[in-house]
Amino acid sequence: MISESTKVQEVLFVIILLALMMVRCISSPHSPQIFPLKSPFQSVITPVTQHLPQPAPGTGVILGMLKVENTNQPMVGIELYLAQHIGATQDTPIYKLDPDSAPHVITGGEGRFVFKDIPPGRYAIVIWTPFNSFLVRNPATGSELVIDVEPDRVYDVGILFERYP
Repeated sequence: MISESTKVQEVLFVIILLALMMVRCISSPHSPQIFPLKSPFQSVITPVTQHLPQPAPGTGVILGMLKVENTNQPMVGIELYLAQHIGATQDTPIYKLDPDSAPHVITGGEGRFVFKDIPPGRYAIVIWTPFNSFLVRNPATGSELVIDVEPDRVYDVGILFERYP
């Protein structure tokens, strides 16, 4: 039979564990300010502040967050590449991806990603896994997310939701 002091210890342990979990869920007040991209198909400038990465002259920056579609959990440690648009027209969805030379990042602890110093051009974000690779979808339309990078600009694609790869 469990003693009364053992029950009290178990309850205290659960309370402490829950308190620690709640503290992890609260975001830091020093987190960078994130501005949403109004339309992923337009070249929209987000204000560049001291908290956002500065592009090298003549290049752009793409940043955002990747989460699991149905659970809203961040996708951590996911490889992302930028595929370059090579279609004959702007509306032709043909992209080139050379993993050895394409811009590449791995999502961080909150699913955040930042592509720095991207040359001007039209790009799509690719989720890369050992078994499958696919273009990230535009949350507004469900089609591939396309970003037209212009020099000296920062683009925030906001929170992107995907099925877990």
